[in-house]
Amino acid sequence: MEPQRLSEAPLKKIASLIRPCIYYNEKAKKLKAFLAFLEERYHGDLSSLLCLPVSSLRQELLFVRGIGQETADSIILYAAGKPSFVVDAYTRRILNRLGLIEERTKYAEVRVLFMENLPRDAALYNEYHALLVCHGKKRCHNTRPLCDGCSLRAMCPFP
Repeated sequence: MEPQRLSEAPLKKIASLIRPCIYYNEKAKKLKAFLAFLEERYHGDLSSLLCLPVSSLRQELLFVRGIGQETADSIILYAAGKPSFVVDAYTRRILNRLGLIEERTKYAEVRVLFMENLPRDAALYNEYHALLVCHGKKRCHNTRPLCDGCSLRAMCPFP
């Protein structure tokens, strides 16, 4: 899983390595684009990229074809260990059902909601995001939420 070895690997090999992921062929192309970016701008040295300050690192990542805001924030939080809140479908669904955001609230607005109201702490963001994902998977399903016994039920107006 070293950047140099991955960048030399054929696209089909990378796709086979990440096959359990949905859209593995597309993700393999995006991974190759990231590896090309890493080689071109940072001579393949991942630590040189990840040591950048959060705002610079985020800008660099968003420059790469195939890396959007959620992926950039995931890399910053989980790979670099720096505070950047990750907003995913579970986060949006839970906040929407709690009446804290509208369904069409932009990613940046949701991210700012967390980052302006929580201490800038990567471990806290990691735990908070993990709890939202867990709650979303176990309770707050997309089509049929399991509201009975939900720890957020008292404050949740849904449905």
